[in-house]
Amino acid sequence: MDPNDHSGDHYGNASDDEVERIVAQGPNGAIAVAGVAAVVVLAIWIGFYFLVFLPRGVIH
Repeated sequence: MDPNDHSGDHYGNASDDEVERIVAQGPNGAIAVAGVAAVVVLAIWIGFYFLVFLPRGVIH
């Protein structure tokens, strides 16, 4: 994206062609954020499992 490209209007609104180009690239950022969030949740769950549940032992 060229910072000197002023294809939209002077209020910062993008033209239809620019919007179509951006949408065609797909939701890569959203997928990356969701992936990082899933990894963080999984890491917390594994941490609790090994650091809290296993050391307590079997409950009778």
